Amino acid sequence: MDHYPEWLGRDLLAGELPWEQGLPSSLATFLDRFTLRGSHWIGLYHEGEPSATLLLRWNALQAEHRELFPAAPTAEWLLLAIRFDALERAEVKLRESRIASAISGATSRAADVHRSNLEDRRGGGATLLHAPNVRLLCLTQDRTLLPLPVPAETL
Repeated sequence: MDHYPEWLGRDLLAGELPWEQGLPSSLATFLDRFTLRGSHWIGLYHEGEPSATLLLRWNALQAEHRELFPAAPTAEWLLLAIRFDALERAEVKLRESRIASAISGATSRAADVHRSNLEDRRGGGATLLHAPNVRLLCLTQDRTLLPLPVPAETL
């Protein structure tokens, strides 16, 4: 079983993740720069209609991204928190927690609705329909906030 920092569940339930310091962007913009390959799904937490937070144990400190996080302590992973202010629908059928691929973009029905798909290594997946705006947090295991080198945007 994976171990997560003691503060994570407490802060999530108490609504104390530092969202005011989060980066306003879109998941599509983030995924244009980074991959979630090899990251682990922690959970999707509904926070009252229509908000939700997706938590991932993100392996951003692997070789392909390590140079973008020079201030990060030497560790195997970071916590990536993605706050959806308007999650319309979520279908989650993961067979394992390790993510193999992730894509996001506008749906064919409207530019103001995005579809994000995450697939696991065994063919399961999660599909999220949401407003394009999200807020991103990248935290170390000791709760230090790391800046994400992704353009801020408000759609």
